[in-house]
Formats: sequence, structure tokens, C-alpha cells
Amino acid sequence: MNRPALATTWAAAALLVFAAGARAASADPIGTVTAVQREVSVTHAAQMDVALVSLGGSVLFQDLYQTKDASRLKLLFQDDSILTLGERTNLKITENIYNPAKSQRSTVVDMAQGSVRALVSKVFGGAGSKFEIHSPTAAAAARGTYFIVWTTGEGKSLVTGVLNIGESGRVGVRNIDSAIAGSVDLAQDDYTMIEKGKPPTAVAKADGLLFRKLSRATEIKDQAVRDIPEMALLPGFDVARDPVTLQVLTQAAKGDRGKPAGAVSQETGSSLGGTLLAIPPILQQPNLPPTAGAPPTTPVTVNVTFN
Repeated sequence: MNRPALATTWAAAALLVFAAGARAASADPIGTVTAVQREVSVTHAAQMDVALVSLGGSVLFQDLYQTKDASRLKLLFQDDSILTLGERTNLKITENIYNPAKSQRSTVVDMAQGSVRALVSKVFGGAGSKFEIHSPTAAAAARGTYFIVWTTGEGKSLVTGVLNIGESGRVGVRNIDSAIAGSVDLAQDDYTMIEKGKPPTAVAKADGLLFRKLSRATEIKDQAVRDIPEMALLPGFDVARDPVTLQVLTQAAKGDRGKPAGAVSQETGSSLGGTLLAIPPILQQPNLPPTAGAPPTTPVTVNVTFN
């Protein structure tokens, strides 16, 4: 084999090894799905096919998530940051580096449209550390806070809003086009709007109506992950709208502190322990006085032993 051909062969082999390594890296989980409401789809970069998101599923690098009407999603990342997607949201994880030993965390997500709430409670001081949400018109960089990014309009008329709802920390906002000069710094309850080709608007205080609207649009409660009824794991199943499942998750399986055993904490994502019942409880009918002509009733005691 001549040298040019040999060099080409080695180059092709190296490219295959690099591609295989990239696929392996993308398959390593970087987070977990802690809540899903109705039908949400995900496209994994390594598979390039669309699948339905399931509760407790893994979050992978370069995942593309799409929520539909009345559907929502919550993702818990390894660094304890949380993203909650509102309905009709398209979001892709475009950068994720997490190295706690060096206090490094670099996360960037692209939101083409919709709304997302981000909880970024930890501040990492390592080189290059950041947490940013990008939209077609804006880049919002969090510094240890709780904030919401949303879009209105479509195409060239699309506008991005950013609201800081955290009690501490700041959010820096600029146009996604680095050639557009101007940026703002948002404290608690501050918001700004960013149009295409323009710097962010002057900082303004959000009123109660805007705050409630955005909070409701990006709100979803964490759901139990272990031992819940099988139908609650089906794609598109809405736990919040099913009274039987709610009864199993709340009344029949409370922990020592009155919280559903095995539930995931909304703020930290940590498991509270315990085991949930897998079948709905049988409700005891109240003791009612006998009616005329009705057969007599006899109380029965049933002892049940669980192994």
C-alpha cells in the first residue's frame, strides 16, 4: 500500500474512533426527568429518532425536547440545576461540562420557542464556568439564581423576555448577536425584552400579573419515581388529572413527615425514601344505620401480612 493510501486509511480509522467516542460520551446521562405532563418528545443525538419522554428517564447531551399543548417537563441535572419547560417549547442541550473537582460547570441550552424556568442555585468558580439559555434573539447568563425565559411572536417578529425571580443572584442579558452592543443586569423581579437586531430594553419591575402568568406557564410538580402504578409511567399520562393515582401517591403512601414516600423533592430532586403502593387502596364505607328491609350486616376484620 502506498503512503498516500496508508495515510488516508489511518485518517479514516481515527475519524471512526473519534465518532465512536463522541457517541459513547453522548450516551452518558447528565440528568434525570423528574416530572412529565402529557406528551413530550425527545430526540437523542446518538439515535436521531424521536421518542416519548418517560418519568425517571435519562437526560443526555444534545437532547432535543419538544413539549406540545398543555404538556410540560422538568429536568434535574447532575449539578442540581433544574429546567422546567412550559407548553409548546423546543429546547436543545448544546453544551454541558461538569467537573465538581475543579468547580467547573458550563451549560448552554438553546430554546427556539416557548418558555423555560431555570433554577441555578450553585455558583461554580472554575475557568469557563457558566449557565446560559439562548433564544433566537437573546442570551441570558445566570449567576446563582432562579429565572424565566420566554418567547412571543414568530419568525422575524419573535421577541424574548427574561425575568429574574430569584431572591439572590443576577441574570445578565444581551442580544444573541454579539455585534449588537448593550446588555442589562437583572436583580429580583426585574425583566427585559429583546428583539432581533436590538439591545435589551431598559430594566423594568414585573407586576403581579406577569409574574403569576409566567409562573403558571412553567410550573409542574415533581412526581414519584419508584413503585407508582404502571399506567402513570405511560407516555402522555397526566398524574395530576388522575384521582386514583393521586390517592396512591399522597394518601396511601405518606412518609413520616407527611410527604409521599419515594417522591422527588421539587427544589433539590433528592429522594425522600420509602415505597409507594402499586395498587389503589380499598376505601372503607362508613357505618350507616340499617334501612327497612335491608339484610343485616356483620363487621369483618381482615389481617393482611406484607413480606
